Amino acid sequence: MKTGHRGCRPHIILYLRINSVSPGRELISNQEMKNMGAKLAVAVAVLLVSIPSLAQVEPAATAGRALPVKLSVGAGMDYWSGDWKDNNGDIYRWGPAVWATATIWHCLGVNAEGHSMIVGGNQGASNYKLFVGEGGLMCTMGYWGRFQPIYKGELGFASLSQPGNGTGHLHSTYSTWSVGGGAEYHTGGHWWTRVDFTYEAIPNFHSGVTNQNHTLNPRGVTFGETYRFGASGTRF
Repeated sequence: MKTGHRGCRPHIILYLRINSVSPGRELISNQEMKNMGAKLAVAVAVLLVSIPSLAQVEPAATAGRALPVKLSVGAGMDYWSGDWKDNNGDIYRWGPAVWATATIWHCLGVNAEGHSMIVGGNQGASNYKLFVGEGGLMCTMGYWGRFQPIYKGELGFASLSQPGNGTGHLHSTYSTWSVGGGAEYHTGGHWWTRVDFTYEAIPNFHSGVTNQNHTLNPRGVTFGETYRFGASGTRF
């Protein structure tokens, strides 16, 4: 579709704030964008700094026993397509990503993650900025050598700034859904390298070309490091 776009118990809480603007405003300011980027960077920093201390926590009630819920947290980078094409070509951008997973029963668990598209791209990409926060179910499959495949389905919200879609609103928030999959590779100790693909859907996005609502589909690859709590080399 071408319509202007191409169509334990330690607990860890990740919070992604999505800023909205009044209908009268067209673009979020540079200061607001810097603030959103700073908040995401702080979340990543807190996540990474917390890992060593949380890894040493083992409540007396569960000492020496496997935890019923297997926890992991991670951070990395996104490289996504914005599903948007202009006179400068397709828009691809980078951005930080964070995730946290609690595997509860067999392969099934709950996953929460944040994605972004805020860095790089072609000449027209600077007006395209995406922040996504979502959560849902993840299945971490059987152990193949040092690999464990992962599959996920999630719901969430997106904050999107774009060059213009004919509505006069260049920044809005949207509900989203996504599916994806990939694998984690046991790098060593508690650390696993994650590579996965996420296919995002932003329904009811208005196209300035057709003057109709369509589904915008940002998608791309995420890679980074996951820390699994529990015994070294824990398999989910």
